[in-house]
Amino acid sequence: MADRATQIVNFYESTLASSLIGASGTGTTLAQAPTTDGSSSISATLGDENTWYYLVVAPDTAGSREVIVVKASSGTTITNVGRDIEGRYAATSLPEHTSGTIVRMAVVADHINDQNDRVATNITSLTTAISDFNTDGAAAIAAINASSATAMINGATDGTAITVDVAADYTLVYDATDSTAKKVYVSQVAPSVEVHPFLVMGG
Repeated sequence: MADRATQIVNFYESTLASSLIGASGTGTTLAQAPTTDGSSSISATLGDENTWYYLVVAPDTAGSREVIVVKASSGTTITNVGRDIEGRYAATSLPEHTSGTIVRMAVVADHINDQNDRVATNITSLTTAISDFNTDGAAAIAAINASSATAMINGATDGTAITVDVAADYTLVYDATDSTAKKVYVSQVAPSVEVHPFLVMGG
């Protein structure tokens, strides 16, 4: 189907206020518009598939039942309709729906297909983003050298006001000896210096 968030509302049922005739019919008028809360009508915009919505025309009449997608509408007027979404009929012999025909909004297979496609597309995008992050992150780490470490130090802000958790906080340093970055925990204690009594006494 398509990666789109088609609209759906609860308990909408109405009738056609004008006919939707045969293969040439791509617009009509509804007696009442579908609403989100009983009062606010939804609309569809031709260029924005995320606003489209599905209707079932003549849902209780097997011989002329038809699922349509409304691509453009304003209030009760629908001006661009995709006919026979299920492919039940030949393109040249679509049902003729007269004024008074029931229209109902129900969950149809196309809603699920649209959502599945949307999820699959987003998963693919997320997978790509994670892969790019891993690749770019590894490259950034590999690019750390003495020069870039110096630049990071020079660009660092004053940290004298931070509260240090000596059990977990550490600083990152670049070890030029083996060209690797090292993390040094704040809790590490400098080697103690043994003071010889003779030096203290000065004698």
